[in-house]
Amino acid sequence: MRWDFARAALLGALVSLPVSLALVAMPLSSTADASATDMLLLTNQFRYAVGSPTVPADPRLTQAAQNHANYNSANGILGHFETAGLPYYTGYSARDRLIAQGWTTSFVSEVATGGSELGGVQQLWDAPYHRLGLMHPNATTIGWGHSELNGRQSNVGDIVYNFGIRPVEFVRSPANMQTNIPTSWSGHESPSPVPSGTSGPYGYPIMVVYSAGQSVQFRAAELYGPNGVRLPFYVAPQQFEYDYQVIVPQGPLATNTTYHVRFDITVAGTWLTNEWNFSTGSTISGGGPTSTVPSDNGLHSAWTSQTQMPAMQPASTSQVTLLFRNAGTKTWTRGLAGSQVALGVNGDSGAFSALGMNVGWPSANRVAIQNEVSVGPGAVATFTFTVKAPFSAGTVRIPLRPVVDGVAWLEDQGVFVPVMTVVDYHSRWVSESAFPT
Repeated sequence: MRWDFARAALLGALVSLPVSLALVAMPLSSTADASATDMLLLTNQFRYAVGSPTVPADPRLTQAAQNHANYNSANGILGHFETAGLPYYTGYSARDRLIAQGWTTSFVSEVATGGSELGGVQQLWDAPYHRLGLMHPNATTIGWGHSELNGRQSNVGDIVYNFGIRPVEFVRSPANMQTNIPTSWSGHESPSPVPSGTSGPYGYPIMVVYSAGQSVQFRAAELYGPNGVRLPFYVAPQQFEYDYQVIVPQGPLATNTTYHVRFDITVAGTWLTNEWNFSTGSTISGGGPTSTVPSDNGLHSAWTSQTQMPAMQPASTSQVTLLFRNAGTKTWTRGLAGSQVALGVNGDSGAFSALGMNVGWPSANRVAIQNEVSVGPGAVATFTFTVKAPFSAGTVRIPLRPVVDGVAWLEDQGVFVPVMTVVDYHSRWVSESAFPT
């Protein structure tokens, strides 16, 4: 079976980081009468499995996707740009079709494929450049459409994004400790993530995607099989955006086998190592089913102290430092994904950044990362950051809690930093000159 893929940029005033995708596939047999709801459900199951937030549908996106699916089927084509005058025309690009339904957005992408509904979603997910949009942590809404006009099956998904939020720091696919991963992939995608002149089947693509538009530069990677054997792979060139990295094993992976992958990358100027395990079988490293949740992940913290904040004038700034003891059994390592501890706003609220209190924080809901390179069990980590006082008088409490992004929040001890704004601009009459007569 041959799959042909195409991906092209959407252009328009509302799109500043646009992506449009199309995937052409031979029709697959459908074992169920899947609907747009089923397609979204499968997409959300894939997203949940890799740690991305699940997303809702919206009737405007769903209708736009359905309209384009009808266009593709009726005209016997598979792409994302429509020609006025042809049957079922509703807009030139995905952006135009969404606007026609009353939706405006700064970021939109579209994926399209032939075949059955659920089979199409699976094909799109397997292809790394297409999986990028579907798994992206900044995707906020997805609408699916399916058409069988003229006996031709067409599937279309419209995805919108909000890169101004950071729901999670990153997502990985396959995810850490994820099991039953496919062993191979055809490699038929355009632009191709593998070098020209090579042929599949390849191993299942492995990727990491960071949120909030953070640039991710590749330094090195490793893929280990059993007994520490290194596997050769291709590094996929970045296409369309720069917040991810992909490697594709040069050959199919073995069945029922655990693999260890390591990415050495630079994320927004910071050197990081992101490494994890996954399995093509039902267990990890022969240690039993991965569905068994460990009783303790070794990550714990205990508040020690913090510096006192002075009363502040509106828009003035002040620095504060909080100290937390490593009360667990694992070392906190700055710059190492899955080990670095950040000080997060409890509940991931971005409200304090929206109030203008963010002065150089790592993100809207992360005020600081550990100052120390390494903090072993029993040692104390310091977190220092700067806040700006709001313009209105009063006290704003910023609730804080240590977090290892992508792994776990640490203890919630009700820690907060009070920011008191004092508006003490006052006047008192002293005298005045004589009034002229």
